[in-house]
Amino acid sequence: MKFVNKLNRTQIGGLTLCLGASIGMSIFVGNSSPFIGLMLGTITIGVYVMILSGKWSAKNT
Repeated sequence: MKFVNKLNRTQIGGLTLCLGASIGMSIFVGNSSPFIGLMLGTITIGVYVMILSGKWSAKNT
């Protein structure tokens, strides 16, 4: 997969930190409700990959 984005190192670091927090939340939710935890984790990873691949960005038009 080719990553084409305009994020600098600090922005990618912040995004990765948010990913870690969100995955942690998904694990805690998954302890009581595995289906919802799995759904949250899947959405989180999908959004992260879309942002890094450049398919989801704020464009000035």
